[in-house]
Amino acid sequence: MKALIIAQNAGRVWGLLEGNYTITVNRMKRTLGLDDIAIFAAIGWLAREKKIYCSENNGDYYVSNKQPLGFFSFG
Repeated sequence: MKALIIAQNAGRVWGLLEGNYTITVNRMKRTLGLDDIAIFAAIGWLAREKKIYCSENNGDYYVSNKQPLGFFSFG
């Protein structure tokens, strides 16, 4: 996967988070129509930029552009 595509998908993920601020990875995949590789590459891009936070609850993975209680950053 090319860096440009990953960056574009990261922008789409960021836009989705701006509207929702917390969302499950599965819902994000369905909403954006991305597969596992594309979504996790985009999440990794944003994590590297220290722009997102993550959490796991009952097997569901959540991503947020804010830092709700219990979420961790990658920085």
